[in-house]
Amino acid sequence: MKALIKPNEYFEKSTYENEKTNLFSQVWNFVGFISDFNEVNDFIVSNISGIPVVVQNLKGTIRAFKNVCSHRHSIIQTTQKGNRALMCPYHGWAYNEKGIPFGIPKKPLFNFTTEELECLKLEEYKIEICGSLVFVKIKKDDVSLSDFLGKFYKEIEKMTNSFGQLIDINEIEIEANWKIIVENTLESYHVALIHSETFQKLGAEGLDFTFDKDNSLWDAPVLIKENEGKQSKIYKPYQKRDYKIEGYKHLIIFPNILISSTYGVSFNLSHIIPISEGVTLFKSYVFVTKKEEEDKNEVIEKMFHDSLINFNRKVFDEDKVICQEVQKGVKYSNYDGQLSDEEARVGHFQERYKLYIQY
Repeated sequence: MKALIKPNEYFEKSTYENEKTNLFSQVWNFVGFISDFNEVNDFIVSNISGIPVVVQNLKGTIRAFKNVCSHRHSIIQTTQKGNRALMCPYHGWAYNEKGIPFGIPKKPLFNFTTEELECLKLEEYKIEICGSLVFVKIKKDDVSLSDFLGKFYKEIEKMTNSFGQLIDINEIEIEANWKIIVENTLESYHVALIHSETFQKLGAEGLDFTFDKDNSLWDAPVLIKENEGKQSKIYKPYQKRDYKIEGYKHLIIFPNILISSTYGVSFNLSHIIPISEGVTLFKSYVFVTKKEEEDKNEVIEKMFHDSLINFNRKVFDEDKVICQEVQKGVKYSNYDGQLSDEEARVGHFQERYKLYIQY
């Protein structure tokens, strides 16, 4: 079938601006993990649809507000993450858990009434959680996170609740449009050529795809069973885990979150963050599942962790190179592009993308 996203939509600035308004402002956006907000005043900042957003633990509840002071418009939380009161660094205006100014230096000079202070409340956005993942939505509508994730909600909940130790965070800036990178992760057609010494050796293959609403899932067998050969010793400490699968599973949370797992022992979550029409921040998290503490061999565990980190980094470095070559090519292509059955998830992604994008 012909591809639905045209070559120009991978590099034109007008498309990128359109995506902010008609895509990212409409969907649920991943902003972090519950563990990022363990302590009161833990925060993360994000840019959603071009809007600066702060997500913060305020008195034990995770809230999301526009990260702009209502006094003189300064950004409030100025670092990517941290632990700090919700207080503007310019004049010291502090905000309570409802986003209302409550600590104002020289407050009597303003002569605010209670009603006037409430009108200065920071714009608030909806927060919902699935498993260990925290999401924010800019659009004020009745579409819940459960509605958005559809039949995959329970699967995502179970997968991410099984995230144990975080063993790697890998950030790569890629000179390619974010959609090129997402689409690359949604098909295995390129694996034999691009990942011949890495991902191909896992042996994940097949067309066992599941589609629901904006999202899709790939289930694939792998060459070696979990407890075969040398792997049996590596995976022994993880036998009591809650989440078990036979092979490899890869899922997209539309439009830009990819979660994968092998056996339910190791996990990768990739966040594809658009920076501009031609530059993307690829942020990858690698987890191992929770395990019994008494089943611990530090030497084997370190070897296992190192192998996972090296494998994932090598695969993503390989993807970076080819995605950048695609970005160069789309500027000169006279063709719409073609999709095979093996690229059905790319086709589904493009169909759903087109439902949001309006011209």
